[in-house]
Amino acid sequence: MRTFVYFNIGLVMGAGLLLWIVKGNARIHRPVEIITSPTPTSKPSATPTATAKPKATSIPTPSVSSQEINGFIDRFSSYYGVDPNKIRYTAICESGFNPAAVNGPYLGLFQFDARTWKIYRNRMGKDANSSLRAKAEAAIETAAYVYSVRETRIWPNCAAK
Repeated sequence: MRTFVYFNIGLVMGAGLLLWIVKGNARIHRPVEIITSPTPTSKPSATPTATAKPKATSIPTPSVSSQEINGFIDRFSSYYGVDPNKIRYTAICESGFNPAAVNGPYLGLFQFDARTWKIYRNRMGKDANSSLRAKAEAAIETAAYVYSVRETRIWPNCAAK
């Protein structure tokens, strides 16, 4: 099948676009031939194929109770001289009070990334092993320290004012 299409930059004319070729002061219409072939399409199958059902993702069960978490918060907020409610607020906002919460590279009650965790744990003189981010006691102590040195910018959306 042969089709003639006229091209013009920015102007649609009838069956196609028209190209204006300017020579001197005269405009010349020049058709361009485009040869098209039918594109083969796949035939639909007579019977649909079954897809596998997705499996439910298990939510990790925290290894400590909320009472234990609150006890750690009270202990470390007293030790570091910070408001325990600010620490609770941040833990709820960051992880829903779940020490096993994971969001990309962020882990634990306070969603520390490994680099930030190591910085603060080293300043505290504590074990900087990044797997400790999932341990409620270590995470709460680190968060209380962060509040005590007023560096809560690490939680831009969840730091209590």
